[in-house]
Amino acid sequence: MKKTIEDAEYIEKEFRSRISTTTGLKITKANYWFIDIVQMLLNCYPILRKFYHENMGIEELQLLIVQLTEYLEMHYSEDDDLIFVDLTEMKTLMSFKEMMLWIILGLLNGKSHIHFKFNEKLFDDIKVSNTDIIDYLCDNSYFLENSAKKEYNFTLSVAAILSCDYYNQDPIISSLKVIQQYYKKDLYLKEYIFYRKTGQNINSKPKFKIQSSSIKINL
Repeated sequence: MKKTIEDAEYIEKEFRSRISTTTGLKITKANYWFIDIVQMLLNCYPILRKFYHENMGIEELQLLIVQLTEYLEMHYSEDDDLIFVDLTEMKTLMSFKEMMLWIILGLLNGKSHIHFKFNEKLFDDIKVSNTDIIDYLCDNSYFLENSAKKEYNFTLSVAAILSCDYYNQDPIISSLKVIQQYYKKDLYLKEYIFYRKTGQNINSKPKFKIQSSSIKINL
């Protein structure tokens, strides 16, 4: 069966075009970190292996992604620029590949942000070393705490994470992040997110910051 990186490159290029349309920020350089993520997803899920850019377009990919989310029982609701994902019943944090599926679904559905809602207790029980998404979530989301309901909310910018090439970040910043996570690996997530701060990739681009700041969340 033919499967090459060309499928992922085609998808990444199409997604860059969609980001430019929704944000006004023109992204011309290929993001090889995201290309590898897309290739990983194409390889991980049998249903996505049906995709071939030679005879399928983004609309066909969207149908495959929707079928996959239904199979994985990824329930959500939509409102204006948002996809709402209620994960308060989850006992573990979602995996990195699941988070990327939400991001791709959001972009395909024309949404600028994904809103994840978690139970606060989950962040009391999980250590940094036991999750592979916390830094990506912190970098590309604004964090809101609902103390009354004991819920944590992350409003993730789709464009921020897809435009950030984690392979080509400033080497000093990247090294500091690795050191930071190593020394903080035994912290519980609740402690870590307050230490890390959030929205760093959003705040680095004025257009993303304006777009994210305009999103109103009814907690």
